[in-house]
Amino acid sequence: MLSWKENLTPVSEEFGDIYFSPENGLEETKHVFIEGNNLTQRWKDPSLQNSFVILELGFGTGLNFLTTWKEYSEHKNRFRLHYISVEKFPLNKEEISKALSVFPALRTIQEEFLDSYQDLVSGMNYFRFQNGKIHLTLYLGDVKDALAEISGKADAIFLDGFAPSKNPEMWEESNLIRLRRVCKPGTTFSTFTVARMVRDSLTTCGFELEKRPGFGRKREMLAGNYSRNENDSEESTPKEKPWCRRSFSDRETKTAAIIGAGIAGSALAYSLTERGVRVTLIDPSGIANEASGIPGAISHPHITKLPTSASLFTLRAFRYALQFLSSFAGKKEFEASGLFHGVTEEMSSERFRKGLENHHLSEKIAAWKEISENSRKENDLQEEIGEGVFFPKGFWTQPNSIAKKMANRSTIELIRKKAVLVQPDGDGWKVVLSETEGKIHSDCVIFCNSYGIGELLNPILGEEFLPIKKVRGQLSVLRETKTSSRFPNILCAEHYLTPSINGEHILGSTFDEFDLDPKTRTKDTKELLQYVQKKYPSLGWNEESIVYERVGFRAQTPDRFPILGPVFSPQDFTKRYQGIELPRNRKQSYPVLKTIPGLFVFGALGSRGILSSFLGAEILASLILDEPAPVETSLLESLHPSRFLYRKIRTQG
Repeated sequence: MLSWKENLTPVSEEFGDIYFSPENGLEETKHVFIEGNNLTQRWKDPSLQNSFVILELGFGTGLNFLTTWKEYSEHKNRFRLHYISVEKFPLNKEEISKALSVFPALRTIQEEFLDSYQDLVSGMNYFRFQNGKIHLTLYLGDVKDALAEISGKADAIFLDGFAPSKNPEMWEESNLIRLRRVCKPGTTFSTFTVARMVRDSLTTCGFELEKRPGFGRKREMLAGNYSRNENDSEESTPKEKPWCRRSFSDRETKTAAIIGAGIAGSALAYSLTERGVRVTLIDPSGIANEASGIPGAISHPHITKLPTSASLFTLRAFRYALQFLSSFAGKKEFEASGLFHGVTEEMSSERFRKGLENHHLSEKIAAWKEISENSRKENDLQEEIGEGVFFPKGFWTQPNSIAKKMANRSTIELIRKKAVLVQPDGDGWKVVLSETEGKIHSDCVIFCNSYGIGELLNPILGEEFLPIKKVRGQLSVLRETKTSSRFPNILCAEHYLTPSINGEHILGSTFDEFDLDPKTRTKDTKELLQYVQKKYPSLGWNEESIVYERVGFRAQTPDRFPILGPVFSPQDFTKRYQGIELPRNRKQSYPVLKTIPGLFVFGALGSRGILSSFLGAEILASLILDEPAPVETSLLESLHPSRFLYRKIRTQG
């Protein structure tokens, strides 16, 4: 809850403290945080070419972020700005707008920020601004959880929670000591307070401190830098999953070869080229002409009964996809039409309701819907749909068009040849093309070629360890009818049905792991048609309604979760970590194993390829370029390719 001073300075009623100086909050931010970390001078350093990372504790009204954005923009910097912030009690859009209304200099960027400040979830929320030059990761939750989940190293830290006397929990030593995880030699910090508990905690953490003149009525403030060695300990306990600990490389990545130009490969090419990397896309079928070539795809978060890696990842991927596509895709390529997911045998009413309750979602993201008596009388289709979960911003896309648009960059070259061999090449990699068509030399190689990943990766590693299955799906495209043209939402249950898109509906999809016939099958046609006739009889479709059908193949893992990240040598991994979970070994520490430089995997996206691709591409681009990842460390662990190696060896002696 907020109250307001006469000059519109916001006051937290919970903590009894102001959010910024009533004298001039904008100038306070410049003095304490911009100048306190010497940012303007540091940003002029010509050696700063790639990225600069700021970590803030206490997002509040967003004043520090927007001020930093403004300062960054005015200096026309070459590098990318990553801003990570933590906030336990987020303000709503209206409160932020009112609080910042007294700073007309921020109005333009404030409007751009608030346009994206929606559909927030607990944990990490990722935003991109200024065509990918500014990245914001906003963690909603407790600071101790946030500091355990942030991956990456900060160049500067803003400590801006409420005063230690009002909010002692944030400033206690057990929290600030966690800053070590995100610090490196030379990481600076600044804060408005000089309280003894803060000085002691920061000294224990490893910071050298300096008192400086404060702003306004505050006589003094603190600044300093981290003086300990990076990675104080290169060892981890089994609980910390040492193979998931980020290891940062001195190698510079200027070129990348991406094998596979579906929606995942194209999204990654876009994310990398936006960061200044020259990309070669290699695919004999061209851009998004395999599984990503379907006429339309639908997306919504996957809500499990209890929060899981799958549900948490899809919630983050969903909100980022909405932000990205709303500004990138055209009206014929994307629409947030809303999606209704009805109750099924697998997803019961109780399971849906518990999932919504346990994920604490806003009704703007997902809400339980029942059919009222009035709607039954007014609309036959409403009664046929039944009860279930409504996702107001569930969306459909034209993946082929979006992929082509992402790949249409001067720094992305498409080669329509088959990659037949990948080999080390000095400090980089060599991709050999089919029919002696030449070779591609690159700093890194990323395998995005779906169920074909193992064909090229296994010879490099000397064994197969990624359990990727090829799954067949068939869909039907149906002609619009007078009745079907009236419903505006995507309908999901055992299958999905889109609203009319250019006079046609997409009905999908079958699922078959065993019969991989590439041709359309009559039995699948009947299965889909019988489903829609039984489920929605008022729409009146029959065999003559079918315009055409399509077969596609997707790749998935046994845990139905994507594979995304760097690659280890399986032999080295087994040798280093075998028996790691045995009782006698659980107190041992283990050195962090280095990944194979320049080798990455992005695949097995399954039935959520569209949803996973955009955020997945941003995650992998950040890993390739040693930037902070836009999701939690625990999610990186769930996505990591080596999770299968770990499952294989964790109980072996």
